[in-house]
Amino acid sequence: LLTYPFLFLLILSFLFLLFFYLSLLIGFITTRVPFVSLSKKSILKILKIMELKKDQVLIDLGSGDGLLLIEAEKKYKVKTIGYEISLAAFLLSKINIFLKRAKTKVYFKNFFKANLSQADVIFCYLFPNVMPRLSEKLKRDLKSGVRIFSLAFPLPNWPEEKIEYLDERNKKEKIFIYQR
Repeated sequence: LLTYPFLFLLILSFLFLLFFYLSLLIGFITTRVPFVSLSKKSILKILKIMELKKDQVLIDLGSGDGLLLIEAEKKYKVKTIGYEISLAAFLLSKINIFLKRAKTKVYFKNFFKANLSQADVIFCYLFPNVMPRLSEKLKRDLKSGVRIFSLAFPLPNWPEEKIEYLDERNKKEKIFIYQR
């Protein structure tokens, strides 16, 4: 038999999941970029490729669940900042930051309206439709010497410094590396 507390928890869980998935859908509709969580293995490979140095500022554009930033902060002692426009992904990142006792800062904000001038390193995993506009913003906002790592999609009108692969055998997932 169902008891009232059980029924209440079931309804509350359903409403939470509904809110979460609707938020992801709204985030996708507004940005045309879906939330995609990276595996721990991929995160570690990306961070290794980045060759981060202590006290650098790493900014993740569309930071999703925040796990890349949290791992970078813990492993490399860098200052980490993320921008996320999907409410569900933003809340998930806040939960992850709390649970892992990280100092990572994640803002519920469109990164096109953010000041990126303090960045030493930029990471993004965005779709091709966003890249031309991002390319122009990075040219305007970034100081000289900033390294940019774009997973899967290149920045138009930027000469690649290097291309790395998450899996050398597979060669499907590329990381395009640029320097301002």
